[in-house]
Amino acid sequence: MNIIVLIKQIPDIEKNIKITVDSKSYSINRQGIPSIMNPADKNALEYALCIKDQLNATVKVVTMGPPQAEAVLREAMSMGADEGYLATDRSFAGSDTLSTSLVLSKAIQEFCDKPDYIFCGHQALDGDTGQVGPGVAERFNFPQWIHVRSILEIRPNTLLVDRIFDGFQETIEIHSPSMVAFVKNSNLPRLPGLRNLFWAKDAPIKTITNEDLKIPPETIGISGSPTRVVRTFKIEMDKTVIKKNIETGNELLETMLEKIGEVK
Repeated sequence: MNIIVLIKQIPDIEKNIKITVDSKSYSINRQGIPSIMNPADKNALEYALCIKDQLNATVKVVTMGPPQAEAVLREAMSMGADEGYLATDRSFAGSDTLSTSLVLSKAIQEFCDKPDYIFCGHQALDGDTGQVGPGVAERFNFPQWIHVRSILEIRPNTLLVDRIFDGFQETIEIHSPSMVAFVKNSNLPRLPGLRNLFWAKDAPIKTITNEDLKIPPETIGISGSPTRVVRTFKIEMDKTVIKKNIETGNELLETMLEKIGEVK
């Protein structure tokens, strides 16, 4: 069984470091900002490793990004992933979710003809779109299951999973091949083992460029992306304190509605 896990290196925004946006490209300035593996992707990896533990599956991790994104691949391999693949090329820079899913799907085909499952996080903390995993699934013509919060049972050819979707809690039997997107905090990812830490430090990571994929340049990067950020701005918040003696709940409600109406 082959399980592909899509992972992404993102800025560590939880460390309260000031994040700035490039004034021309409107992309995040990542220089000098510490990076981490996207948390929901780490949850997806943990579930892939659970399947590996039970069914002796092969877990392969892939990411698209600059050369330094190799760090999250090594982290995944230190946790137990078997192979790591980095799709990196200057022509990939600035790709939107459509172009990114194209690159990742082509990259997966370079090292795995028939994945049994493609796992990923439901959303990345930086882009927060939730579109790349489904985009890859569409290119493989795989059924896609999003918002999954736990695997209840692991079977040789099926998974029994739990999710809350559109206000309903569902228990679903998923057949391979499928794409499964897990929500953040859906499990507690394992810590790397000492042996894996030493192995992952020098383990070979396959670099995949567009010379390998031969994707037409007009379909990748900023110029090949049909969506783009055209403007960013900081929301200015101002606060006004109003003091008033209020005796009843109705009077409080009327006052609130009045003030809300004033600011439209």
